[in-house]
Amino acid sequence: MAKRWLVGCGAATVALVSVAYFSVRAYLRPKPQSGRTETVQRGDVEVKVVETGTVEPLRKVEVKSKAGGRVLKLFVDEGAVVRQGQVLATTDAEEVSNQVAALRAQLAGAQARLEAARKAAQYQQEQTRAAIAQNEQAVAAARARLRQIETEAQTQPELTRRDIEIAEANLEAARAQLRVQQDALRIMLETTHPQAIVSAQATYDRLKTQADNAARNAERQRQLLARGFVSQQVVENAEAEAQALAAQVREARERLDRIRQANALEAANARNQVANAQANVHQMEAALERARRNVLPAIKQRELESARAALAQAEAQLAAARSGQTQDAMRRDEVIAAQAAVEQLQKQLNELLVRQRDTTLYAAMSGVITKRYVEEGELITSAVSSFSSGTTLFHIADLRTMIARINVNEVDIARIRPGQPVEVRIDAARTIHLAGRVRRVAPAAAGSATATAGSTVSAQGQNVVRFPVEIQIEKPDPRLKPGMSARCTIFIARRRNVLRIPNNCVRGEGPEAEVQVVTQIERDGQKVEQISTRKVRVGLRGDDFVEIVSGLKEGEKVRPYPFTGPPRKTIDLEFGGSAS
Repeated sequence: MAKRWLVGCGAATVALVSVAYFSVRAYLRPKPQSGRTETVQRGDVEVKVVETGTVEPLRKVEVKSKAGGRVLKLFVDEGAVVRQGQVLATTDAEEVSNQVAALRAQLAGAQARLEAARKAAQYQQEQTRAAIAQNEQAVAAARARLRQIETEAQTQPELTRRDIEIAEANLEAARAQLRVQQDALRIMLETTHPQAIVSAQATYDRLKTQADNAARNAERQRQLLARGFVSQQVVENAEAEAQALAAQVREARERLDRIRQANALEAANARNQVANAQANVHQMEAALERARRNVLPAIKQRELESARAALAQAEAQLAAARSGQTQDAMRRDEVIAAQAAVEQLQKQLNELLVRQRDTTLYAAMSGVITKRYVEEGELITSAVSSFSSGTTLFHIADLRTMIARINVNEVDIARIRPGQPVEVRIDAARTIHLAGRVRRVAPAAAGSATATAGSTVSAQGQNVVRFPVEIQIEKPDPRLKPGMSARCTIFIARRRNVLRIPNNCVRGEGPEAEVQVVTQIERDGQKVEQISTRKVRVGLRGDDFVEIVSGLKEGEKVRPYPFTGPPRKTIDLEFGGSAS
């Protein structure tokens, strides 16, 4: 019995040892190793370009003054909101105002001379018309008289009472004509000619004085230019003014000489007309005396010859009266010259008024004053009449429309088009995420020392060719300020809520690719991973993920392919060493 007990105990011991052995062996057996896997899931696939730039207003202007001088008053400061047309500043306008007042006085004098010239021309025309009409009547009377005498010489040798009446009428007409010519000569010598001479002499004296003053001013400006106190433009303006006034003096002198010559001609013509009228009176008196006598045929023949001579004289006087139309033309020329002088002075006055208005600066657009460059009392230069571009007083920007300016690497620029969506993040306020669109892509690279047409991209980032790109921010945040740094993400392509896997899980180019699908199977009572290669169809290949069109289901596992690029460097943080 004891023996059987010992055998049973030994068998039990062997069984226990066997169980323990196999249990320990199974425990110590190495388990299958499982690699990193990625899950097929839904999400966004994006191709994007990320660059950093600066925020700027889309519309901004520099405010400069067309008139140089001292700043009298500044009405706005940095940060002020202004409207288009609002007064921003004023400059000293005293000198321009004095010039305006002087030129207005000159214009008033020129207008008065123009009015006097018009009246003189009108008077001359009326005198000429009256003389022509009177001499035409005298010619008609002489012709009638000649016809009458011719008729009488043929039919009636004796003088009748009617002949005497006609002779008396002719004598009265000749005397009336003599009085008219004498009055015209007197008015001409006492009124018309002296007024014309005085007016022309006054114009000449005034212009001579102005020309002398302008010459002295030009010489003074040349001396100031030699000492560096004025610009060449001021000297040229003074010389041009002196030359213009000298030309006007010559014209005034020539006009004075022409008026004297014309007056002498008019006086000679008038005296001839008076002499002719007196001769006509004598002839009419002699004719009346002959008519009262007993007329003989020989006397009648002489009267016929006298009538023919009277007609010839009347016709000569009519021709002389018509020659007075030359004087009318000269008077009209004087009116034209006076009108030109008025127009010239008016244009000069208009230019000075424009310069006077330019001493007040207005806002060219509505916006915010982002910069003020001058203080009250400072001297500024003109933006149009100086060698430089003029002094900038303000910067005005429209902060309602903001853009971000970035420079994109030439590697990415070919993929960027206007209208592409952009996400803008502001470094100064990382919570601000703004939407935008690509507004403009520069047609040429940025012109800088490190961005030229022939430069290339090196590993150290030298000689990088970049192209300026403008991003239109759709709804600007009030916290945006010009000059802030902005991180812009341009979405070249995007697929939303599609099946995707990381890029390193796909092998192959084009729409067909391969993936390593990981599934769980049981082997020796344990779950192990089984890897199988599967063909898939891909869509958009993004920066981080690839769109799966077909071949995989959501939730499946795939294994990334091993990295086949150059060896990556690692750093031993404890000892500071590195290993490949």
